[in-house]
Amino acid sequence: MAIKTFNYTGDAYIEAADTRSEIGALVGGTGSGFFGSIEQIGTTNSYTVKSGSVVFVGGLCVRVLSDEVFDLTSATYIVVETSYQAITDAYTCSLKVVNTVDSGTKVGAVNKHTTIYQKGAGVINEASGTADLLKKVSRADRLYSGSSYMDDGQKITFPNLETKGYQTLYLVFSHYTVGTGADDWGWAIYSVPVKYIKEHPSAGHSIPITVEDTIKTMYKYVYINLTQVMGASNNVRTLDGVNFRTKCLREIWGVG
Repeated sequence: MAIKTFNYTGDAYIEAADTRSEIGALVGGTGSGFFGSIEQIGTTNSYTVKSGSVVFVGGLCVRVLSDEVFDLTSATYIVVETSYQAITDAYTCSLKVVNTVDSGTKVGAVNKHTTIYQKGAGVINEASGTADLLKKVSRADRLYSGSSYMDDGQKITFPNLETKGYQTLYLVFSHYTVGTGADDWGWAIYSVPVKYIKEHPSAGHSIPITVEDTIKTMYKYVYINLTQVMGASNNVRTLDGVNFRTKCLREIWGVG
């Protein structure tokens, strides 16, 4: 049986590319998904799992390298059966036909059986990983809502952006009427990739913001890392006739 198994948490190298992050983003640590095709041979009870199909089994990626034919005359399911050697932290997967799916037994970090086909029902878990991926790609979570000048000593914390799988951090500013409060106008949005934040932890960001009804630009200076945004004393000064208190941080979003 031409099956190849990759464990993205330890050694997922597919054709010389490290795919751990891609696989993790696709199905998560516990998700499953079947990508490919399973075809019935004529009107028989034989079914072919086509070459090139890929099955995600928790943190494993299983690639089918050649057509594999299974007889379901006296069986109900085609499953991926996984075994695990703790001493080497090695997973081995194979395709099998069974009448009873053992999805409750854990082998290492994954279930012993993952169903990919059920006689009479068709492909199981088909493209479920795609749904997870699309949901994640369109995800936009508000991590903070309020109003802050982001003065020196002020900071806003949130869950670790990398751990949560976000791709981009957005800071949303608005106009602020000193002595009254935040206004729902004069919005400005600043974005920064999470990968950049990881590679430049706690770096200072000078965020330009247009001053309404003028040709001037003010800025907010903040320090950003994977778990917080911190302010600076420059953010509450008056410079060139512009009061920096007229802009405040209103929201923080994690996207992707």
